Amino acid sequence: MNGHQRGFSLLEAVAALALFGMAIVVAAGFLDAHVSAARRLEARADLVRAAEVVLESLRGEALPLTGGAIDLSGQFPGRSSAQVSTRVRVTPRNLTGLYEVRVEARTVIRSEEMVVTVTTQMWKP
Repeated sequence: MNGHQRGFSLLEAVAALALFGMAIVVAAGFLDAHVSAARRLEARADLVRAAEVVLESLRGEALPLTGGAIDLSGQFPGRSSAQVSTRVRVTPRNLTGLYEVRVEARTVIRSEEMVVTVTTQMWKP
């Protein structure tokens, strides 16, 4: 047998595989965090769009200016898979015909509740 060996020993190969496995576990954790952040951003954008849809429907008189839950199914195709629920609160102000309108859009992503609230004034004589 020659004094020079070629290749890796079993111990070296096992150590290399262990390091490679640890690198994959760390990368998977970062990927999961990145995917979760992307889902939250998409859901937040859907909440903002849902609140805007409700406000524009109220301004255009497609919806009555009353408080309560608003069902957007069929009118609002969200980009995320989140189920968005919206509620409206209408409060009369000091001037006749002026109302404060508060739209609240909610969803749950990975057991974390997300809420977007938009408050504005509307004039309906």
